Amino acid sequence: MIVIIAPPRSGSTLTYQILTNGTRSLYLTNLWNLLYALPLIGGLLTKGKKSSSNFISNRGWVNGLYGESEGMRFWQYWIGQSLEEPIKKVPISRIKYLQKVFGRLIEKDSPMISAYLGHAFSMNTLRTIFPGITFIYVKRDKLSNVYSLFNILKEKEWFSLKPISWEDKIHLNTYEKAIWQYNSITSSIEKDILDKDTLVVNYEDICNDPRQFLKKARDFVGTRGIDLQVEYDLTPSFFEAKNINKGLNEDTKILYKLISNE
Repeated sequence: MIVIIAPPRSGSTLTYQILTNGTRSLYLTNLWNLLYALPLIGGLLTKGKKSSSNFISNRGWVNGLYGESEGMRFWQYWIGQSLEEPIKKVPISRIKYLQKVFGRLIEKDSPMISAYLGHAFSMNTLRTIFPGITFIYVKRDKLSNVYSLFNILKEKEWFSLKPISWEDKIHLNTYEKAIWQYNSITSSIEKDILDKDTLVVNYEDICNDPRQFLKKARDFVGTRGIDLQVEYDLTPSFFEAKNINKGLNEDTKILYKLISNE
């Protein structure tokens, strides 16, 4: 398995789409997530399909039956991983069944790719369940990432991943809340990454040269025994990274000052 880990609003969905479109691989589709309780059937219906999304998404949602899905219902049911830390316990028989299903579906030159944000809280559990797993950690410019979170948190009380003690942070102002959420998630990831099985990549570098990213991913997972077949036909040569300048507006100035004073 190849698993993308990242905080929300970091570019993980685009990274996911680049990998699924640019490689011979299996991935969780919206159809498979809909059929989460029937993983073998969902996987067989998905195998060999490609998304027609043209690298478009809306806050992690990709349209279409074969659009790339994070698979929240799937992962929550089968391994107990919701968007909230820590991971919940599920019957061991359920995990063993999922292992058998993946054993039937996954091939050495066609790995399973997942990009569920909840995986940020379960790296060591995933290592236990799926020996040989490889992680790709996507890091975005911090101000740009936090500002994107901030804009969503202006609209709602909370968004996406919920680190431990998140309920105690609801009272924070939106600036502090966005920074706390980002810092907590990245801290959870970075305490568990291992050089031997984790490729760290910058979102900006992926956007500037997605085909070079595919080559880098292929070479890294190759050291892990995964024969990733890269295909460039469906991969654009460039994406706009949308980095935020600290002087863009009053909000970015405040966020930049808070981040700088950490």
